[in-house]
Amino acid sequence: MLFSVTGASAAGKSTVLAHLEHVAWGVPIRLVEFDSVGVPAGADTAWRHGAVERWVADALQHEKRGVHTVLCGQVPMGELLAAPSADRLTGIAVCLLHCSPEERTSRLLSRGEHPDAIVHHNRFGEWFLAHTLDPRHAPEVITVRSETSMQWSRWRDLEAGDPAWKAEIIDTDAMSPREVALAVEAWIRQGLAPA
Repeated sequence: MLFSVTGASAAGKSTVLAHLEHVAWGVPIRLVEFDSVGVPAGADTAWRHGAVERWVADALQHEKRGVHTVLCGQVPMGELLAAPSADRLTGIAVCLLHCSPEERTSRLLSRGEHPDAIVHHNRFGEWFLAHTLDPRHAPEVITVRSETSMQWSRWRDLEAGDPAWKAEIIDTDAMSPREVALAVEAWIRQGLAPA
């Protein structure tokens, strides 16, 4: 199974990944960071399509050996579900970490992000949340042409609330990093539990 811990910049993904690396899961799980494949200068949405498929195919190979994958990175749910190999996985679960524009701004400034760039991070963060809630929200943000044969038809006709379009959403504004990490750990454990 592939667990995607996703969200825009400063939502808390890296902090969560650091916590999850020290958890005793009781089953084989690998934790990977999306950007660890290397992000080229000028990487765009079309590049991300290829990287998403690479990670999905990688998760599929590990799944065949009985190993679950937790992928942390900025992977919109529509891209993940449309990756060519995604329908071959036994399951995909998505957890969106989200924070308000005010909180994101504060976190990014404390990291040293240039103030002029923050508006773009906030716009993407707000789109990310709306997209996760409703696949019909501005799909053109991700459904661009690319060399990867993305299967947008898997979700293009879905509506908000459809069981095929389901994600856990954690608002990290008022939570400590540890609380966020524990919430994500609990979500993964729930997904690993026998049905």
